[in-house]
This record gives sequence, structure tokens and C-alpha cells, in this order.
Amino acid sequence: MDSNLKDLLRFVEGYLGEDGVKVFRALLDSDKELSYNDIIAKTDLDEQTVRRVLYELNDLGMVIYKRVQSPEDGRFIYYWLVNSYGINQALLNRKRITLERLKARLSHEMEAVFFLCLNDGIRLSFDEALELDFRCPKCSSLLVQEDRNPYIEPLRRLVEKLSKEVEDERRSLSD
Repeated sequence: MDSNLKDLLRFVEGYLGEDGVKVFRALLDSDKELSYNDIIAKTDLDEQTVRRVLYELNDLGMVIYKRVQSPEDGRFIYYWLVNSYGINQALLNRKRITLERLKARLSHEMEAVFFLCLNDGIRLSFDEALELDFRCPKCSSLLVQEDRNPYIEPLRRLVEKLSKEVEDERRSLSD
């Protein structure tokens, strides 16, 4: 299994758990569109679980469906398939959200002052430390101001790397 597929399945598992992976994998491995009944047969999951997973995958833009009216009874049958464009878009959106959170964290780390308890490893903001008279809430030892550099540089590098990835993927999707 190539690493892109592993990453994709890990992404699905993070959102929808093992059931999500089973349903998505059934759609990926199929050479045609699948109905609910087809997916239930391939995954051994109950109908409610399959429907929930499909709707959530659809909300993420990773699968699409077409609705066909049955000639026998007039009921609608839904046929599902993987939306390859939507997968790329969903992953890009997730990276954007992560990037924004990392940028906010970096900004917070650069602006805030933190204090540590050398005994317990507790990390407190300046305001929290001030409320506690710069004493550890666990052991009452004196808190010391933290050196922020160990956190800032790795965060900055990660933000730069992810920014480049997001920009490169955005460009490739718009081409």
C-alpha cells in the first residue's frame, strides 16, 4: 500500500473510526458505484452505520452519490463512489485548519510569558503564576520563568513547512 493511501485511510480513521475505513475502502476497491446494500455486504456493517459514515464522508466531500429511481417500486436508490477531487480538497482544508491553529499557537508562544515548576513540570501563564504568587499549585516551590526558544523554533519551522505544502497543493488543485 503506498504512503498516500495509508495517509488517506489514516485521515478517514481519524474522523470516522474503523467503520469509516471499512466503508471508504469498499468504495475505493470497487470498480463501480455501490448501493447501500452493496456496501453492507462488503463491510458486514449495519445499515445505520453505513448510512452515517456515507453521509459524513459526503459532508467531507470525499464521496458523492447519484440517485436513481427504481422502475419496480419507484423508490430511490443511492449509488455511491469516491470523489477524487473532493478528497484532495478535504485534505487541503484540513491542512489549512491545522496551519491556522499552529500559527495561533506560535503567536501565543511568542507573546506570552510562562513559568515552570522544576519539580512537577507544571507550566503556567504569567497571569496564572501571578494568582499563585509564583508558587507551584502542587508542591509550593518557587516557579521560574521559562525559556521559550525550545518551543518557538520548531513551531516556526512547522508553520513554514505546512504553509509551503498548503500553497503547493492549492496551486496543483487550481491547475
